[in-house]
Amino acid sequence: MRNTLKRSGARDIDWFDRQFRRSRLTLTALYVVILATILIASSGISRFLFSQRLDDRFHPYEEFSQAQQGRMPPPPNPDDVRADLFHVTILVDSALLIVAGGLSYWLAGLTLRPIRAAYMKQRQFLSDASHELRTPLAILRTQMENERATTTSPASRAALDSNLEEIGRMTRLVGDLLTLSRLGAGPSACVSERPVDVVAAVLESVERLRPIADKRRVVLSFADNGSARLFALAPGEDLLVQAFTNVIHNAVLYNKENGRVDVAVSSEDGQIVVTVTDTGVGIAEEELKRVFDRFYRSEKSRSRQTGGSGLGLSIVQSILTFLNGSVSMTSHPETGTVVVMKLPIHKAS
Repeated sequence: MRNTLKRSGARDIDWFDRQFRRSRLTLTALYVVILATILIASSGISRFLFSQRLDDRFHPYEEFSQAQQGRMPPPPNPDDVRADLFHVTILVDSALLIVAGGLSYWLAGLTLRPIRAAYMKQRQFLSDASHELRTPLAILRTQMENERATTTSPASRAALDSNLEEIGRMTRLVGDLLTLSRLGAGPSACVSERPVDVVAAVLESVERLRPIADKRRVVLSFADNGSARLFALAPGEDLLVQAFTNVIHNAVLYNKENGRVDVAVSSEDGQIVVTVTDTGVGIAEEELKRVFDRFYRSEKSRSRQTGGSGLGLSIVQSILTFLNGSVSMTSHPETGTVVVMKLPIHKAS
């Protein structure tokens, strides 16, 4: 059965490749035909208009040769003929450029239509799959917790603990995928935006993670630098808390024993600046460009131990981009990491 499925999948991929090549050739032929039509039209119209201008200039000579009387008109000036050619070329090319722009816009929409449809289907699938997976995971978790509460065998309890850890990791992954799906749907997928207190959101994130920091012997400090009331426009506090929590959680998990995580909030040039500085293991320079990619983990073995899925920073970037903000990171191995998150200040501040 497995080999049959593999052959079926290979045939589907081959069919898709053939369809893609056929569509590519068809579009190329269509573009060539349109370009050839435009060039032929440009040559024909330019020749017709320029011939008309030449006829107008040489018409007095024809009349004079037929009448053979009167004073001969002055000969055409070569500069005037060149000017006629230039004006005709500009006129024709401008008109055809407008037509070509309209056709290009229509063709671009036609070309991107299947890509947009595929993207929408993929996003819908991601959302539906995330919703469908949450219920069976919750049922499995409940059953295993009940079984763990009744079992007395140490080996069975250890196995159940391992399974519960995996279920917890899968639950977090499903939740992260659902968040990314909602952010990808755009503002229409969220409730109307309102001013949200960023300082309160950061403080909530810090207090939520303080027990984890204490357990790992990491000092977690917060300073608002006198910015008691700073508001940003957002659908709600939950998105901001999730973004700040993800960053601070990473700073705590990838820190050293007796290390520090300093969180600060300030305002600068019309933006709210949230800075998270840690004394952790740091990130190599070549990996900094990929830390915001989905499912990317700089230390896969340690991420596995801490339950990381590689979506935390990607969600942070998606949230801040959704809110017209930005996030950046600087880091040095064995020295620490600095993450800077910026959001536009709302007038309610």
